[in-house]
Amino acid sequence: MNRFNVMYRLGLTPWERRDVEATWRSVLDAPDAPATGRALDVGCGSGRDAVHLATLGWQVTAVDFVDAALASARRRAEQEGVQVNWVQGDVGRLDELGLGPGFALLYDFGCLHGLSDEARRGAAGGLTNLAAPNATLLLLAFKAGRRLLLPRGMDEEQVLALLGDAWDLKSRQSQVSDDLPAPIRRAEPTLYRLNRRA
Repeated sequence: MNRFNVMYRLGLTPWERRDVEATWRSVLDAPDAPATGRALDVGCGSGRDAVHLATLGWQVTAVDFVDAALASARRRAEQEGVQVNWVQGDVGRLDELGLGPGFALLYDFGCLHGLSDEARRGAAGGLTNLAAPNATLLLLAFKAGRRLLLPRGMDEEQVLALLGDAWDLKSRQSQVSDDLPAPIRRAEPTLYRLNRRA
């Protein structure tokens, strides 16, 4: 059984602590905010981001492979009265999930940085192929390092090498805050914002 299946079953989901509204406020209230359109949530978990964006008028497709997470996500969307296209599948094989290209906004808040090298390459290729010209990609990753329980992370150089010449880095912002548990603070979570070259 995959470790994420186990963690959801046990209720050990520290990634659920992030302030979703604050995250999106800083992105969507910016002068260069992407226009509302199609959004792709990679590793959606319990759907907090997907549902939030759907309430703001985005047409969201959200991908995860954990049954318990998607069941929770569907309940959340139903409670909020919004539609989200939930897709159960491997984010390392995005190109094989039958998703149509043309997403204006793509985001991953902590999935890719824990994947194997092969799965990272598959996810990155899928993101690039599914993105519309000038699309925005948000990618949250810990600093690369050897850790017992936390994902191994990716440094900026690894992020840029993974995504290749198809993307331009627009900004990076530390997500470290005093309310985070010490191990996560030490992992130095960083949010990268990139744009798909036309």
